Amino acid sequence: MPSIFTRFTDIISSNINAMLDKAENPSKMLKLIIGEMEDTLVEIKAATAQAMAAQVHLRRRQKEVEQTRDLWLGRAKQAVAKGRDDLARLALAEKKATEEEHQTLNSQIDELDTVLTKHHSEIDQLESKISQAREREKLIAMRQNQAEKSLKVSGQFKRYDLAASQMKLDRLDQRLDRIEAEAELEKVHRVRKNGEFDLESEFDKLDDSIEQELAALKG
Repeated sequence: MPSIFTRFTDIISSNINAMLDKAENPSKMLKLIIGEMEDTLVEIKAATAQAMAAQVHLRRRQKEVEQTRDLWLGRAKQAVAKGRDDLARLALAEKKATEEEHQTLNSQIDELDTVLTKHHSEIDQLESKISQAREREKLIAMRQNQAEKSLKVSGQFKRYDLAASQMKLDRLDQRLDRIEAEAELEKVHRVRKNGEFDLESEFDKLDDSIEQELAALKG
């Protein structure tokens, strides 16, 4: 399993856009990437907290060592004042040991300062990367939502067009039925007006009128 620092390097150096372009499901892939970054961020913050706690402990020990160093220095001065050079030498030896420990503590504190500076930089970078990924996630979600709405509206238009076409056909059929019914009704009225319609008698009437007109011309 890779360390958090290896994964941090992989995340920071990765091209998220390129990864999403190759993904079959960009939204799902982005959620996985964000989850990995958030897990890494939690681990780095935990490591940072541990380093800060260690540094607090070292600084506390450093103060204790400083107090011990001052104590042995005071005893060495007291022994010299009393003419006990032998005790003064022993006191100075203890003082030297505390100074060496103090120096070691300084080095450890400096190392932790470097580690903490690195961790804080990594946290800033990860948080920035996560923020960018979340913005990309919102954009993908918005585009997906717009696409779904477009498909829905398109489907509604298609259903509307089909319904409208069917309504036009139905109205046309109704109009034709009405015209045919009116024609049939007119025919019935004509037949029933003076009994059965006699085409021959109509032509006889036409002939009589012509004869009448002709007689009038002669008169």
